[in-house]
Amino acid sequence: MSLPHLSLADARNLHLAAQGLLNKPRRRASLEDIPATISRMSLLQIDTINIVARSPYLVLFSRLGNYPAQWLDESLARGELMEYWAHEACFMPRSDFRLIRHRMLAPEKMGWKYKDAWMQEHAAEIAQLIQHIHDKGASTFSRF
Repeated sequence: MSLPHLSLADARNLHLAAQGLLNKPRRRASLEDIPATISRMSLLQIDTINIVARSPYLVLFSRLGNYPAQWLDESLARGELMEYWAHEACFMPRSDFRLIRHRMLAPEKMGWKYKDAWMQEHAAEIAQLIQHIHDKGASTFSRF
């Protein structure tokens, strides 16, 4: 079987379509579109760059058009999204938890960031974080 041939234009369109950027939004955005859009992208990097607005809000705007910015926070608060350190801090669909749980249970496999020495050196901070979550429930990175 031979490999399919894609022109540069076809490859570009395929990539843009996969990212939800090929076509303009066909209707007004709804709250349910926030987790659906992030699910389509697999994750949405939490970036603090703030020239016009924080980057995650602009990424969603580029795919959904105008929408109330608080919808991202509402989707997170409703448990439809979660924060996780994927390649960087990201919003992910909560439904993907089962796909990354093994990484959470074996942080040493994620590389230098989670070496045993670091965990031991920061044991007090880790205990404080765990206590905070125990006392106050789920928290976002920005609360720390």
